[in-house]
Amino acid sequence: MKILASDFDNTLFFKDGVHKEDVEAIRTFQKQGHLFGLCTGRQLEGIKYPFGGLKEYPLTDIDFDFYITLSGGVIFNKKEDIIFEKSIPMNIVREIANTIPVHMSIVYKDEIYMYRPQGETWGTTIDSLDELTFDEADAFSFHFPEGDLENAMNAMDYINARYNDICAAYQNNNHVDVCGVGCSKGTGIDHVVNYFNINKNDVYGIGDSWNDLPLLDGVKHGYTFTYAPIEVKDKAEKIVNSLAEAIEDILKED
Repeated sequence: MKILASDFDNTLFFKDGVHKEDVEAIRTFQKQGHLFGLCTGRQLEGIKYPFGGLKEYPLTDIDFDFYITLSGGVIFNKKEDIIFEKSIPMNIVREIANTIPVHMSIVYKDEIYMYRPQGETWGTTIDSLDELTFDEADAFSFHFPEGDLENAMNAMDYINARYNDICAAYQNNNHVDVCGVGCSKGTGIDHVVNYFNINKNDVYGIGDSWNDLPLLDGVKHGYTFTYAPIEVKDKAEKIVNSLAEAIEDILKED
């Protein structure tokens, strides 16, 4: 049995939705007895309703075998039971937010709260982090303007340099996703591999951005795309044009 962990945004899900050929390839992969799941910075609700959280656009075409969400901070099995989770103290979230004054989102129990929104929002918009009464968050993210990769990278470096005993930050293009200390897409796939008792030689991963580097580090066979950053291409075993092409290549080994 093989297992394939896939990034979500710009790997499976695009601005025009999920591509038919990718869905068909995933179904073929699973019909042959293999496992397919997600490894993403999104929360579970954001996977189910990826178009800005709008309920009228659910993602229902794929039967996922597992969900590694929030960059490894919360992991679900096929039935959406939690098999791993790690949180971040809210006093740390507030402290970091005070030093990075851009649009951010906070996730708690699969609910998303938007602070300092710019443009379109989803979830619940708040005027102050003091409105949040919970003591710990599952994850949070900073959202820089599109194309602002430098400030996103600087924010990631700042968080990792000063708070590496509490949380971990990963850059996803102009976004910075923050999860609990010790968590990453790489540790997420480790939990899933142990859960299903899969041989590590049969573990595959695919992603398109810098936050997928821990995933590609954590699998035996890593794939990325022609449009990925050079650092991601250097880490991957193979470069493909689509998720369907990667699955076709994996199945050739059967």
